Amino acid sequence: MEESVYQKIEAYLGGDMAPEEQHQFEELMANDPELQNEVALYNEINHHLNEESWLTTNAGKNNKTKQELEEYIKSDEATQIKSKLQQAGKVYKQSRKKPSKITFFVGALAAVFVAGLLVTSLFFNKTSSDDLYATYYSANDLPSLIKRGAEDEVLSTAIVEFKNGEHEKAIQSFKTYHDKQDLNDPLVYAYIGFSYLELNKINEAIQSFDRLLNSDSIDSSKALWYKSLVYLKTDDMTNAKNTLSKIIANPESFNHKKAIELLEDLDKLSSYN
Repeated sequence: MEESVYQKIEAYLGGDMAPEEQHQFEELMANDPELQNEVALYNEINHHLNEESWLTTNAGKNNKTKQELEEYIKSDEATQIKSKLQQAGKVYKQSRKKPSKITFFVGALAAVFVAGLLVTSLFFNKTSSDDLYATYYSANDLPSLIKRGAEDEVLSTAIVEFKNGEHEKAIQSFKTYHDKQDLNDPLVYAYIGFSYLELNKINEAIQSFDRLLNSDSIDSSKALWYKSLVYLKTDDMTNAKNTLSKIIANPESFNHKKAIELLEDLDKLSSYN
């Protein structure tokens, strides 16, 4: 591309174009995939070289997030990353005078790699525990109560409430079912535990899973897996790892293979701290 095109890119991204000229440039981009890529890459580099943009990216969330970002930007790690970004930007801008497909690819790869490194360093530790929970939690791991539900109206109602996310009601219905005279069904503690977890009542969730764990149910070992998910969701890495280690110690444990995989993921997560 000609140097004049890159000047237009700078003017476009900098908001220095007149409305008519901006409209013409956007029409040109719509019919030119290569130009679209150049604009996207140039914008990416400029965005990550702009310290102010780092602060405003998540400023709308809360002051704590903004403060954490400000502190991170001043750290040695962020300084090194920014230096790499600046170098990538210089190389890319210098290469524009003699562009080629190889030059473009290398410039794009450098920008994406370093930008990805920045995002990982900033947010991996804050978001990955939630991501891992979403990955490893499965309703299929809950014991089946379908046969019991078909025979009991209260339990059937509790199951529907649980599936509909009505966890306060579900807890009461499950407890009513469990407290019936001469009835002992520890499996309902699994559902009560996850209902408490959804309500962010962590201690109650752990207590419910412990009741299942200490029961004589053939599914009692599932409680260790459930507890590991509670610790995972609450970012309690120490207890999560300890609980997973108990599962791994017994090859017959429920979700033994998943426990190994999750513990490996948590070790990787810890390496970013």
